[in-house]
Amino acid sequence: MKKLRIIYYSPHPTHDIVSEVGYSTHQRESIAAFRRLGHEVLPVVLGGTEPTAVKTHIDGLSQKAGGLSGLKKWLPLWLWNALKDLRLMQHDRRARKELETAIIAFKPDLIYERGEYLQDGGVLMANQYRVPHFLEVNSPVVEEMAAFEGPDALRFLGHWKERSKLRKTDKVIAVSSALKSFLTDYYGCKKPILVAPNAINPERNIPTDSETGDLKKHVAANGKIIGFVGSLFPYHGVDLLIEAFALLSKEMPDVHLLIVGDGSIRAALEQQAHQLLPREAYTFTGKVPHAKVMGYIATFDVAVLASSHWYGSPIKVFEYGLMGIPIIAPDNIPVRDVMENGKDGLLVQPTASSLLEALRTMLQNPEGSKTMGKQFKEKILRDHTWEVQSAAILESATAERFL
Repeated sequence: MKKLRIIYYSPHPTHDIVSEVGYSTHQRESIAAFRRLGHEVLPVVLGGTEPTAVKTHIDGLSQKAGGLSGLKKWLPLWLWNALKDLRLMQHDRRARKELETAIIAFKPDLIYERGEYLQDGGVLMANQYRVPHFLEVNSPVVEEMAAFEGPDALRFLGHWKERSKLRKTDKVIAVSSALKSFLTDYYGCKKPILVAPNAINPERNIPTDSETGDLKKHVAANGKIIGFVGSLFPYHGVDLLIEAFALLSKEMPDVHLLIVGDGSIRAALEQQAHQLLPREAYTFTGKVPHAKVMGYIATFDVAVLASSHWYGSPIKVFEYGLMGIPIIAPDNIPVRDVMENGKDGLLVQPTASSLLEALRTMLQNPEGSKTMGKQFKEKILRDHTWEVQSAAILESATAERFL
């Protein structure tokens, strides 16, 4: 394939590429992978590409939002959300102008867009300037917005814009096969859809054995560590993990629960752990720097993700897998896209009883568990790095036809 000039377009007003969150990592690693493959990439990322600029941008948006916050208590939720939608569509028009300027100056061979709610300027500009356009879809954005924000008088425009983008793009990249089926069945998408799950950078901050040993001694000198890393939100099922661990610890008193991360339900989870467990049996680290995450994962004897969305590819399983840690993960379609039950890890239903049985199996069969961890690590390094994923996207049949 020839070397391409790619505009990486991300129209969301706050999704930058420098923060230590999932969407930033995905964008940052995708751009870096395209470049490692030899392509020239121009990021047009409306959320920001430099830390200082991102802070200034966020502060400005916060001030604007603060000026309208007084209205919220006087308006019904469906009207308040409609006003926010109008602001998003105004933003899309500004973003479209910025993209148009970049197209004229950069003369790209491809516009690769991260799809966002109510943002359709990318595909419109691509069609206007006859530039091939790929649309990356990471979630059912309209349904996700409805779940997060509630009723909205203008939500029908979100559905209309999604159908329009899917019709006008040249290629759709879906993060899971579940999402691919949704786009086909619900929106009637007839364009080619490539399933490209999340991935991992194998050169992440890998700790030394000495560093891992020191940290493990600090957390639990002699015990087996059951761990979770990530945002503490309801959909990750950490409450189920605590419930299962409480039962496990009565059978195996030498186990320790390590929860790494922060989030909206951290206080409730700590209260649950306090009620069910001795204080010495668990640790909540709170937020840790991104560079130290892999060090904590390396201390785990078993890594757990109890639950996840039906549509999203959980990046945690790739982080766990890169360290070769035995994994317990939810038995859903996005996880089955990358993991085989009993071979790469144990896939379970999101219940405390299922988690308890899987934890017992892992701890009572350490050699088999280590084998699963080793096999999944080999699979990740072979099939699920950002570079492998990006190459597959650009080498797909549609890429060859249009580029």
